Amino acid sequence: MQTHRSFLEDVVDESIEMAPMAPGELDALLVAGWRLLGYSVIRHNFAVSKGRICRTIPLRIRLDKPLVFSKSQRQALRRHAGLDVRCAPIFITPEKEALFLLHSKRFQDRQPLSVYSFLHPRAYEVPVEGLEFSVFEEGRLIACSFVHIGEQAVSGTYCFFDPAYTRRSLGTFTLLLELQLAQRLGKQYYYHGYCYDVPSEFDYKLNFHNLEAMDWKTGRWAPQARVPVGRER
Repeated sequence: MQTHRSFLEDVVDESIEMAPMAPGELDALLVAGWRLLGYSVIRHNFAVSKGRICRTIPLRIRLDKPLVFSKSQRQALRRHAGLDVRCAPIFITPEKEALFLLHSKRFQDRQPLSVYSFLHPRAYEVPVEGLEFSVFEEGRLIACSFVHIGEQAVSGTYCFFDPAYTRRSLGTFTLLLELQLAQRLGKQYYYHGYCYDVPSEFDYKLNFHNLEAMDWKTGRWAPQARVPVGRER
């Protein structure tokens, strides 16, 4: 059984200031377990979930194999087919900031004060090209998600949505849109962040085929079994 002491001795907790970079440089960071967060690029192999220290598991989805969606994911795409979805360079408006603040009330522990806790002010070009999906229903903005485009990979950077639409699985819907975009662009990987080695709200990230996880000790990526969830994000 691993002790708390041995866990602390192999901690990874690193951060570098975000700056413009070549798409291939972003690829190299993603494959090493880094992710984009606000003004920084970070990586850490631990987190706190429900008051307990746990390990993070970097995840990605291979796109050089046929992309197969689950039954519920196909249903999400069909259910939202009538929504007004716009893809464009990242541009934060007061409407999007208001939606972010509404969404942030879902956080029980620490509520972020600004969307710039997650996105650089020049996220449309820093560290690489950034695109957004804006989802509208009858003219009302109900969800936004953001990606950054590497040479062979797409990074799913952040997503937020109107809590009144929680049962609509808009987080899953926009993630599927991002996956489809990455595939259309001919990329090899889609990186969608971390999950934990204990049950958490991030378990929905495991509900995908062609999934791979990174081993912090070796830095190698290996196939990760899909874990269906009863109710997707």
